[in-house]
Amino acid sequence: MSAGPMRRRTVALVAVGALLLAGCTQSSSSVDLPSAADYETELLGAVNALRVEEGVAVLQTSECLSGHARDRAAQLPGAVEVPREDLPADCGDYDYAGENVSRSDQIPVDVVDQWASNSTQYPNLVDPAFEIAGVGCVPVSAADNSEIATGDDSVGGMACSMIFQGYTP
Repeated sequence: MSAGPMRRRTVALVAVGALLLAGCTQSSSSVDLPSAADYETELLGAVNALRVEEGVAVLQTSECLSGHARDRAAQLPGAVEVPREDLPADCGDYDYAGENVSRSDQIPVDVVDQWASNSTQYPNLVDPAFEIAGVGCVPVSAADNSEIATGDDSVGGMACSMIFQGYTP
């Protein structure tokens, strides 16, 4: 065991990729997007590509964080504002966390481009203190944007949460 200070198990929350979700319509056109699982993979891939461009180490995938991210993404359809619950602290001994969220009908690389152009969301994408991330997405119903698409429902977009964790710089 090292002689350094013990790390607290609580998680220090850094800027959440705040996104006002008001203004979304209650119905939309059907869009052709990857499955939620493929969307998650592509979203993480686009974030890691940006990190490489910026000279920052890529994020490792955390299935634990992905599960939490899926639970948080399921709260986004119908939400007027981003849910503000504390980020999970049970996916390792990390003490530093952040989150970006989206509800969009765009492909994953376009969502990352929007995050990268936003001054509150960009820092999470390239913060070298973050080591792991989990991505969770749910399809949003085209018939009712306040609902998750199920079964044969037409998809009008994807709601996603990306949770980042690392150690306080």
